[in-house]
This record gives sequence, C-alpha cells and structure tokens, in this order.
Amino acid sequence: MVAQDFDVVVVGASLAGCTTATLLAREGLKVAVVERHAKADAHKALCTHFIQASAMPVMRRLGIDRLIEEAGGMPGNLDVHSPAGWIGCQLHRQQDPDLRHGYSIRRLRLDPMLRQLTAETPGVTMMLGASAKGLVQSAGRITGVELGGSQGRGSLTARLVVAADGRLSSLATLAGVKAKSSPNRRFGVLAPMRHVDLQRGSVAQMWFTGTEVAYIFPNDDGITLVAWMGLKESFDRVQGRSLDALTERIRSLPGAPQLKQAELAGDVLVVKDYPNLWRPAVVRGMALVGDAHMSLDYLHGVGCGWAMQSGAWLCDAVAADLKAGQDLGAGLKSYGQKLATLHGHRFMINDFSRNRSLRAVQRLLFAAATKDVNIAAYTSRFGARIDKPQRMLAPNVLLKAIWINLTRSSAASPTDTNPPG
Repeated sequence: MVAQDFDVVVVGASLAGCTTATLLAREGLKVAVVERHAKADAHKALCTHFIQASAMPVMRRLGIDRLIEEAGGMPGNLDVHSPAGWIGCQLHRQQDPDLRHGYSIRRLRLDPMLRQLTAETPGVTMMLGASAKGLVQSAGRITGVELGGSQGRGSLTARLVVAADGRLSSLATLAGVKAKSSPNRRFGVLAPMRHVDLQRGSVAQMWFTGTEVAYIFPNDDGITLVAWMGLKESFDRVQGRSLDALTERIRSLPGAPQLKQAELAGDVLVVKDYPNLWRPAVVRGMALVGDAHMSLDYLHGVGCGWAMQSGAWLCDAVAADLKAGQDLGAGLKSYGQKLATLHGHRFMINDFSRNRSLRAVQRLLFAAATKDVNIAAYTSRFGARIDKPQRMLAPNVLLKAIWINLTRSSAASPTDTNPPG
C-alpha cells in the first residue's frame, strides 16, 4: 500500500470511531477508518448493551435511532430498586419531558449496523483488517499512522488522527501515554437469556442493594441481559458456578424474575477485575474518543453513550477548522473542555467502584426519590447522564430531599408506577 493522505484518520471502527468518521465525512471531509478486525460484523462482547438517554440527540443526528428500532432495540427506560424501594420510570418521565429514553440493543446488532452506516457515507474509506503499527509525527505532532495487517503495509497521513481503538488503545501506547486508573471492588457476571419472566414489563430494571448491583436489560430478539456485580471478597463462592450463582442472586431480589424457564442465549461473561481508566483528551494533536479516552465501570452503562457523544463533540469542535485549513489547536482545546464536563460523573463512578456501599447522600436521594416525582426526576437525569452530578447535589435539592424524608411516609411510593404483576 502506498502512502495516502486524508483530512482525518480514525483508528477503530466501533461506536466512537464510526460516529466520529460519519459526522466528519458528512461535513465534506475525507476520512479513513482503520479497523483491525477483518470482518464487518465484529462486535464488543463485554457490554451492558444499554445506551444512556444522554446520547439520544447524537443517535438521532446519525439516524441510528431509527435503525435500532427497526432492529428490535428496546427503549431504554429504567426502573431502579434501592434499599428504600422502587423508583418507577414512567411518572417522573412524564413530569420532565426532557427525560429522553435511550436504547437496549445487543452489540452484535449495533456495531455492524453503525459500521455499515459509516462505510456507506460518502467521503469515508473503510479499511477492515488493517491496524496501526506506528505513528507518523511532524514537528512534535502526530500526523498519521503506519499500517500493518491484511490490508498491507504503508502509511496514512492526515491533519487529524483520532484514537478510537478502545480501552487498551494501541495508539495511546504508541504515543507513550499511560492511563490513569482507579480500582474497582466488584466482580461481574453477565448472561444473555431467553424466556426471562419479567415482573415489571419491558422496562430495564436495576437493583442497588447497598453493596451489590444487579440488572435486567430486555434487548432485541427476545433476549434479556441478566447481570450481577458483587464484592470481590465473595468471588471464590462464584468461581466455577457463575451461572448458578447469578441465578440464585437474581431470584433473591425484590420483584425480580425467578428465571425458572430462562434459557442461556450466549456465553456467560465473568469479569473479576475491571479498573476505571482515563487518559488526556488530546495528545500531541491526536484526539482520543470513547474508551480510548475514558473507560469506566461497565456497571453504570455509560460507555456506549459517551462513545457516540465524544465523537460528535470532536466533530463539532474541529470540523469548521478542518474544512477551512485552519490550525486545530483551538478546536482541540474546545473538545477537551467539553469532555471535562464528564469529570463529575467520573468522580462519582470511581467513588462507588472503590467503596463497599452507598454513601449517605445516595441513600438520602434514593429514599426521597421513592416519595417525590421531582427528586426522582433529578436522580433519573443524573443516572441517564443528562445532568452533571452538581445539579442533583445542589443544596436546595438535598434540603428538599431531607424535608421529604422527614415528612412523607415511604408507604405511598408515588414514583413506582410499574408495580410487579
């Protein structure tokens, strides 16, 4: 392969890379996408298959929301059970129209779907089976990649190189960037199942027991993802019997499926260690998007949504300067500032991953959310990553939550509009 020049080279053709490439190509730019997997249907296995509502504007912009619905993806509404009881999704969603839903859809459908949309976008050159083996640099900036793999050898140069190659980003390694990390005290067991006896309709369900977390995410094709995240000190009791341990734990939860007719519909994933990782947004002119920039505890289901959002934010920050042939410094700085709006979420995710149980303020808000639709809306907007945590933790919200817990009975549970049965 001879040297080729593009406006943008994106390494990685998963959610972040495809979003970035599609939107930049729609701006009239010439974009190369380098993907190490040779098959177009390659997909990520470890995932909650849940896209947070914060990504809905980007999905609509891409047009992938319509494709997800046609493929049987489920609207990502979420009921939460905490030690204080259920917080049903419907009532506070009606109270706050801005509470968009996300989607639940398996990655084996989503990844190829988005990859095809990208490959068919005018201006995109999709290079499957190619990998970045080295960096091209000029005047201290990263200006291209050296290729290897079944596509042959050669180099691609561009005004912008984008690392979208995931949690263990090879481009970041080549650039000498070491990820910062924070420990995760919980292991995970995840299993796709058919014939799950859903007790609350087709909405997704999540249990915060205080120390553990479990969830039920109905997906496309009648398959439900069943997952449990427990403390690592109990991992020895799970090892070698992961499916039985998962089933037993789910059955013990309030309002949970009993799984008596459930059938395994794929591999059981057991994850013992999954620390939170993050890197700078920009390294010597190279932008990092999706998991290459930040890969946090999958328990919270933020990866898919943030992957697409980061790709859109990068496009919005640099497209005009790329088209005008201007320096990209200001645009890349703006991109980094936009990503910084996620730092509060990262702090709270890291904090929960390190700790054995819910903080007092989390218990306070969960309890108030079972009694008041407005507090429920605050917690839902935070959980969907629409709002920064600062809004949910504002003094007026916390004072209201304290007052509600002091003056209202938990028996009313006005936010539980999806009772079992």
